Amino acid sequence: MKKAMAILISIVMCIGLLTGCTSKKESSENDTTSTDITKTTDATDSTTDTSSSEEEASAPVTIKVTMWGEGKTEQTLIDEFNKTNTKNITVELDAIPGDGYGDRLTTSFSSGDGYDIFLSGEGDFYKWVDLGMVADLDDIITADTEWTSPMDPSVLNMGKVEGKQDYMIKDYNPMCLWYNRDLFDQYGVEYPTADWTWDDLYAAAQKLTTKDSSGNYQTFGFLNQSWSYAVAGYLESKGISFISDDYSTADGYLNSQAMADALDWYFGLSEGDNRVSPTSGEVGSYGDGGAMLINGKLGMFISGGWVKSGFDAAGINYGAALIPDSHKCYYCASGFAVSSSCKNPEAAWEVLKYITGEEASELRVKNEAVFPTAEAQLQEVVSALTEYQKPMFESLQYSVPPVGMRGAVGSATSVAIGEAFDRIVNKDGTTIDILNDAVNKVNDSLK
Repeated sequence: MKKAMAILISIVMCIGLLTGCTSKKESSENDTTSTDITKTTDATDSTTDTSSSEEEASAPVTIKVTMWGEGKTEQTLIDEFNKTNTKNITVELDAIPGDGYGDRLTTSFSSGDGYDIFLSGEGDFYKWVDLGMVADLDDIITADTEWTSPMDPSVLNMGKVEGKQDYMIKDYNPMCLWYNRDLFDQYGVEYPTADWTWDDLYAAAQKLTTKDSSGNYQTFGFLNQSWSYAVAGYLESKGISFISDDYSTADGYLNSQAMADALDWYFGLSEGDNRVSPTSGEVGSYGDGGAMLINGKLGMFISGGWVKSGFDAAGINYGAALIPDSHKCYYCASGFAVSSSCKNPEAAWEVLKYITGEEASELRVKNEAVFPTAEAQLQEVVSALTEYQKPMFESLQYSVPPVGMRGAVGSATSVAIGEAFDRIVNKDGTTIDILNDAVNKVNDSLK
């Protein structure tokens, strides 16, 4: 299936070279009345060529951009770009609801009418590159000698796949441990510190887990989500990875005994009479980890920086802490890519620079409560954080690429672990057998 899709995309890209972006170059080439040149005997050819070149350079170009969600910030930026750019570029935004966005994106390319710039989450960065749908930006960046990246280098590098700049980061968020300070104070538990191990977290979770006189749980100390990024926050911090360091194999890593033992401990936190985590059913009745924390039902959980705005709005006393042990964790990001079928990549680059530049960064911080991508603005945001919020920023220095960005093996593994975690939670076999099945699926998908 993967090979068939790659062949199909290749055919579409060949067709795209003929159709491409919605350039209106043809109209200018057919307009022979706009040139009024006084010819000389020696300079006729060169004068005519210069005029033709200038006319072609000014030909109007339309760049189509797509993303998921409402796209309010992007529309504001695009409206401004359309009013102020001097290169005769018009940008059109097609904002699509999140559900089905990936399928819609693939279909658009398969139909031969793909977008010029599209947004992707970091989990799909490699997938689109592997399908041949992403243009490598390195050459066009090198050619643009007047451009200087406004981004912190670590943020810019989030958009690289196998060493090539394929995406420009729109926004990003660190992963960290969030906790309810009021609940810690109520039960006399000290706040998490940078020295915490997972044993320390478990000991605190036990004290924060309480029952009423009838034995019904009133509060839980920790939430052991089956979301792969949260699970990876536990595994990576303990030095356990889904695949090898060179991204070449999942065999011996995803299905190692150390992995099985670690997952049994992690998912076991919501099992038995002495559990410290709610079950998935209980979480469903409360809402989610953020809602439980706000309502005083949960002490700690792992999540991204996007939950901060909800906590602020609720007015609760919360804190952010580094994930225990080595603090390693995934980062979350989204980035815009130029389509490999785009006929006007230089024009697309002009748009891409603007919608990921300093003005865009400032507007997103204001409207979307995300960290700024622009280095100059980052320190302002960090300086405004309280002592209980700063670990959220500090966690960035421990962030590592999600497994889905780690080559073909990592991309396939990212798909396999979701099903494996569900099976482990539902006790559908022994953990090691489930992980062996997951590795077999990874290997089969790469054939």
